[in-house]
Amino acid sequence: MTEQAAAILEILAGRRTLEPRVMIVVAHPDDETIGMGAQMCRLQDALLVQVTDGAPRDGRDAAAHGFASIRDYALARRAELRDALEAGSALGVRTEVVGFPDQEACLNLVTLTEHIIQLLQQEAPAAIFLQPYEGGHPDHDAAAFAVQAAARLVAAEGRLPPAVIEMAGYHADGPKLATGAFLPADLPVRTLELDTADRLRKRRMIDCFASQRDVLAEFDTAVERFREAPHYDFAQRPHSGELHYEKLGWSITGEVWRRHAQAALDALGLRSPS
Repeated sequence: MTEQAAAILEILAGRRTLEPRVMIVVAHPDDETIGMGAQMCRLQDALLVQVTDGAPRDGRDAAAHGFASIRDYALARRAELRDALEAGSALGVRTEVVGFPDQEACLNLVTLTEHIIQLLQQEAPAAIFLQPYEGGHPDHDAAAFAVQAAARLVAAEGRLPPAVIEMAGYHADGPKLATGAFLPADLPVRTLELDTADRLRKRRMIDCFASQRDVLAEFDTAVERFREAPHYDFAQRPHSGELHYEKLGWSITGEVWRRHAQAALDALGLRSPS
C-alpha cells in the first residue's frame, strides 16, 4: 500500500478528521453508505460523485417501489441520499450526480472517464474512494473502470494521480451474495471496526434509503473494509463464477460489459495489463 493511502486510512481508523480533499465515486445513491457511511462525518472536504440516477429505464424498479414514473423514482433516490448525508453528519461532503441511467453506465465509459479526468484537474484530491471490479453490479464495475482509466491517463501525462482506495461492497460467492468483503487479491485489507456511535450513525443513514430497504437488509454495520485498488484487467472476468448481476435477469451480461470495456480502452488509447 502506498504511503498516501496508508496515511489516509490511518486517520480514519483513528476516528480523526480527514483534512485532505478526497473524492468518492460510486454508481448509485446508497453505495457510499454501504461502503463507508461511518466515515463520511470525518471528511472535511469531499466530492461524492454519483455515476447514475439509480433508476433503470425499463421501469420495473420504479413500479415495484410504488413510483408513478422513472423520473419520480430517480428524484426519490436523490432525496434519500440527501437525507442520508444529513443523518450521517456528512457536513464536508459535496455531491454531483452524473446521472446516466441505472444499468447503463458501461455504455458511457469514455464519457465517464473523461469527466473523472476533468474532476481530478478541478479537485486535485489526495485520494479517490471507489467500488471494486467484482461483477456485483455493472454500474459498480463501470465506476471502477472510469476511475482507474482516468488515473492511468493522468499518470501518462506525468502528473501524480491520487491514491485509489476501494471500499468493500458485494459480489457473488457461488450461489450466495458476499457482502462487506473483497474478492481475494494479493493486497492488504484495512478493516475498520465500528464503535457504537459509528454503527448507530450508519444505521440512521441506511434507514434513509426506504426504497432500497430489502436490498440493504443484507448488509451489517460492524466493520468497513478498505484496500488500495488492484490493477484490474477490465477485458477479463473479475472472477471465474457467474457474476451476481448475471443472476438477475437483466439484459446485460459480463460478456457484453467486457466488450464495452475493451472498446473504451481502445478509444482511450489504453492497453489491458499483460
